[in-house]
Amino acid sequence: MKLRLTRNGLLLTYVTGFFVYLEAPLAVIVFASFNSGQIVRIPPDGFSLKWYGALLDLLRNAPAMKPGLVDAVFTSLWLGVASTVGAVIAGTLGAYALQRAKVPGTQILRQLFLLPLLFPQIVTGIGLVLWFSAIGGVPTWLRLLLGHLIITLPCVVITVTASLETLDRSLEDAAMNLGANRVATFIHITLPSIRGGVLAGAIFAWLTSFSNFTVTFFLFSGEMNPLPPWLYSYIEYYIDPGAAALSTCVLLITLCVLLMINRLQALGRVVSVSK
Repeated sequence: MKLRLTRNGLLLTYVTGFFVYLEAPLAVIVFASFNSGQIVRIPPDGFSLKWYGALLDLLRNAPAMKPGLVDAVFTSLWLGVASTVGAVIAGTLGAYALQRAKVPGTQILRQLFLLPLLFPQIVTGIGLVLWFSAIGGVPTWLRLLLGHLIITLPCVVITVTASLETLDRSLEDAAMNLGANRVATFIHITLPSIRGGVLAGAIFAWLTSFSNFTVTFFLFSGEMNPLPPWLYSYIEYYIDPGAAALSTCVLLITLCVLLMINRLQALGRVVSVSK
């Protein structure tokens, strides 16, 4: 009994320390956003909400404030949604084809889908810049969308492939034996069975797109500037807790999205059980 209590205590200490290590940077950002001083300092000089007031001035494009915050937020939002939708459609179909295809080379193709995760993102960004420069005439929104599709697609492929590997294929065989074609079987049997993997891939894809800086930095322009490059340019000239206040708001938005998706998934399970 004593040995078990000691082992549980050590495990709890390790998990707590590991959690603190992971979340410490976020806690520093949150604490710094309430600093009453003019510079980022930990511990804060005092408690104040003035930097959230300054954030409202940024949203209103007040004089002497860096403009473009609202446009940057909306750009990141639509870019995240568009790249997530594209990655979910292409990644789900690609993972299904790679999982079901009985041809040589599928393992190599699967690894090729994962290359954007293995390469340093700065290499991907430079490669995309050179490619789009050679093509010429590609608008900024399309450059950003294609770049974000490249880095979000592997997230969906990984999660959907994992779901397909645990899927009971006898359900698909039974549906086709009863007269359903492959398209109907995929829509009514396969897709509902792997929706957990699809949803997980969508969450990772949106988070990857919304928070990506490296690839976005090489593809944005003055006419379309997502939030990460805008925030980077802000801290180049304004070393104050305003950046921490903005980062805290972005953190809250991300948490709200995760909670909403988790809630919708829970409601979906309840509805499925009730049926």
